[in-house]
Amino acid sequence: MLGEQSTKSQILEATIALLKGGGESAVKVGLIAEELGIAAPSLYHHFANRAELIRAAYVEWYWQCLRIDGATPELAAVAETQEQYEATLRASIMWSYQESRHDARSVRMAVLGAAQNDPLLASEINSVNRNFLNSVAQSVIYGQKMGWVRSDIDPLALAYWAHGQIIGRVVAEMDDGVVNFDDWDKISIDAMLGVIRSKS
Repeated sequence: MLGEQSTKSQILEATIALLKGGGESAVKVGLIAEELGIAAPSLYHHFANRAELIRAAYVEWYWQCLRIDGATPELAAVAETQEQYEATLRASIMWSYQESRHDARSVRMAVLGAAQNDPLLASEINSVNRNFLNSVAQSVIYGQKMGWVRSDIDPLALAYWAHGQIIGRVVAEMDDGVVNFDDWDKISIDAMLGVIRSKS
């Protein structure tokens, strides 16, 4: 028999698969239970109702799409030179802009859209964003301490701006063939480095 956390994780993954395939209307408790070989009422041991299940799936899906397995903000916080620091930031941004990350960017945008009409979901997504973006802000603070990043920039505001920049790439990706993405990447990185570089 599966452990409680494993069952809950499987329920969330099955729900995410349904959200991917057809949005919220595709999420049917009976389908999930059938796929996992459990009784439908068992789902309510883990989630109070369908709305809570969908909300939890959105949060998990959003978090999965934020995880960075390439260059991380933490690496910037151990750089020994400004060149290393900026190279790490550049690598993190380029990793985020990979074509293979398009779905992750799209999911984040979709979940943010769903959160606009669901205050509970918005609260949970805000918590995820704060946790994630605080780590980005810490790398900015490190750069400020080293004199590589302007001291008059609010680190958290910069982290949120950068996050929006990455998600915003979806707008250009929707209009396939209109924007040269090598140009997009260069403009984005030049803008980021131009904004943060210390004037001293």
